[in-house]
Amino acid sequence: MTEQHLDHAQVMAPPPLIFLGYLIGALVCNWAVPFPTPWMSTSRIVGGVMVIAGSVLAGTAFSQMVKAHTSPDPHQPTTTIVTSGPYRWTRNPIYLGFLLIYLGFTFLAGTLWGLLGSPFLFWTITNAVIHAEEVYLEKKFREEYTGYRSRVRRWI
Repeated sequence: MTEQHLDHAQVMAPPPLIFLGYLIGALVCNWAVPFPTPWMSTSRIVGGVMVIAGSVLAGTAFSQMVKAHTSPDPHQPTTTIVTSGPYRWTRNPIYLGFLLIYLGFTFLAGTLWGLLGSPFLFWTITNAVIHAEEVYLEKKFREEYTGYRSRVRRWI
């Protein structure tokens, strides 16, 4: 293999598919064993707010990456470390946004299965995606990434 083929994080699977898999899993669990939210109208409002907030966060982070001329796709080479916008507060604002969207959709569906599954989703994304990205970024950008990593938290 050429070095160009290896110039990306070695993630387990595309992150959006992991989030989608967990969402489908929560909905299937709710279908098989209903676990409804206690206050349906409140959970729908909270869910809607979470979907909107997560979409804004992920969209803003995505636009910062495009503006910096680097790909948000972990299977593509990273050309620069983005430190503007939401990247000032979290190293993974797209994944944080996806987590809010995931939780929001489960609340909109009226199930608490998504809340119960969220620690497992958090663990999966951290260990199967973020760790691989961190290894790649540290190897590629060395002190620049190490300094950024020391200043900004992984999640929040």
